[in-house]
Amino acid sequence: MMSPMDRAFRRWTEAHLPDAWRGTGAPEWNALAVEASHRRFYRLRRADGAGGTVVAMSSPPALENNDQFETLAGVLEDAGVAAPRILAADRERGYFLTTDLGPVHLADRYAREADEVLPAAIDTLHRIQAIDDPAVPPYTRQRFRDELAIYTEWFLGGLLDSAPPDTLDDAFGELLAATDRQPRCCVHRDYHGRNLLLLPDGTVGVVDFQDALMGPATYDIASLLRDCYHAFPEETVARWRDAYAAASPLPLDRATFAVDMDLVALQRQLKAVGIFARLWLRDGRDSHLPHVVPVLERIAVLAGRHAPAVPALGALAAHAEVMLPAARARLEARP
Repeated sequence: MMSPMDRAFRRWTEAHLPDAWRGTGAPEWNALAVEASHRRFYRLRRADGAGGTVVAMSSPPALENNDQFETLAGVLEDAGVAAPRILAADRERGYFLTTDLGPVHLADRYAREADEVLPAAIDTLHRIQAIDDPAVPPYTRQRFRDELAIYTEWFLGGLLDSAPPDTLDDAFGELLAATDRQPRCCVHRDYHGRNLLLLPDGTVGVVDFQDALMGPATYDIASLLRDCYHAFPEETVARWRDAYAAASPLPLDRATFAVDMDLVALQRQLKAVGIFARLWLRDGRDSHLPHVVPVLERIAVLAGRHAPAVPALGALAAHAEVMLPAARARLEARP
């Protein structure tokens, strides 16, 4: 049964549909998958099947950064980046009606057509990185440190009831140092195949952009090529990493670029494992638990690959290897 809140959201949405939808009957509502947020999304289609689709979003103002969502939607549009355009908003209740970028996520094409879709994703990334707007706050070193603490608090402490070993301190210090030494630019912060839409003209649009910050240049290319939900072959990673760097106007250090990208990827992956555990332990959502072990495996491999040049990462690789059996056992034993 629909709750009073759901009914209010539906009434508001249907009252704010485009004029061309008037008199066509009750629209068809279809729930869309969500990432790690409290928002809910629905794709609406006209009852007569004509006139395209729109998206309704319910985003609790106390829990989501709705003001920044509205602001950055405009900033992205001004930069020539395809993002949902807001058609109507009830800011007090967190109701939004937006244009629809369509149903084709890049993640849907990765298995068979990665080389066909990654160039458009990189082109859009360059457009995002060219943004220089005071509406985009800085990505501080403390914030990176706090994100690594999500891993230790929620995965190690919360899921596995384990204390973080002292050996991680030096590894985390290397990951933070990698973020410090890079040129800064606008970063989406969750630039991966589930948040990128392939548009009919072959370009790529973006969603889930409200947490964008001015951060290290490799952050979003690391998100894209070291995706937590899809493992590209290493030759694919290397080819498109190099293509991104060759086309970038940023003053990248070509000698350290590949290593810096992977160290930023490790920071993201550790944060992601912590978030996946937090979603279950705090929010009761087990949707991301199947990704915990695969991402932890990638952390072990990636840290181990760079351990000869960055010895502190050897401890991180060893730690991840030790945690893998405990994580598998804990997840298999969950109710």
